[in-house]
Amino acid sequence: MNPFEVLEIPADASNEDIKAAYHRLAKQWHPDRYSGKEKEAAEAKFRELAEAFSMLKDPGRRLTLQQQQPARPQAPTPAAAPPRPQEMAGERSPEDWATMAREAFNDGKVDQARALIHYAIRMDGSKAAYHALLAGILEQEGGDVRAVIKALETAVRLDPKDVESHIKLAGHFHGLGMAARAQRHVDLARELAPNHPKLRKHRPPQQPQAHGGKGQGKGKTPVVQPGLMDQLKDLWGRLTGRG
Repeated sequence: MNPFEVLEIPADASNEDIKAAYHRLAKQWHPDRYSGKEKEAAEAKFRELAEAFSMLKDPGRRLTLQQQQPARPQAPTPAAAPPRPQEMAGERSPEDWATMAREAFNDGKVDQARALIHYAIRMDGSKAAYHALLAGILEQEGGDVRAVIKALETAVRLDPKDVESHIKLAGHFHGLGMAARAQRHVDLARELAPNHPKLRKHRPPQQPQAHGGKGQGKGKTPVVQPGLMDQLKDLWGRLTGRG
């Protein structure tokens, strides 16, 4: 296999050219864009691209491969030489990949969204919003809740003021029966956004009347201050749409 031909680049391509070509072609041949027999062909091409990129990203190996390439014929005039931009078309930033992930997720293409946001995180794992989006995608897939929690915890570590991620963490910890950790995130979220609609407090309970006192109806049970688990159940109901 000639990795230069696979990536459609000249043998003297720079590191930036190699990366740009790989990103462009990997997007073009990503298996999630195909189905049936076309998907099988795309998978084979995608693996070939990955292998070519792996060969060329090693400077020592790339130099050896460059020396093995036949000499390129000299162009008769500068006008006849093909133009060579500094960056090949298709180079994308992490935010570009994250934007495509959001669009795919909003269109219901969950598998494609997950692949795209993983790629953005590999390029730049310092953005809280990327991890929060990954958590939302994993939630939609209904996968391992601990993977969702890991993504959300990374999001709040990178951005402690991410109220939505704190609220989601509270809901998931409650679902796992981890009440103390759930309450911690509820409290953090409430400090950041006390008027958040998902964090509305319980209405103050009615104080029980003394037995036989005025206004105490027969057979009525005194209202008791809701405990921690009751508060978390209420929050979980609102998060899941059942509250």
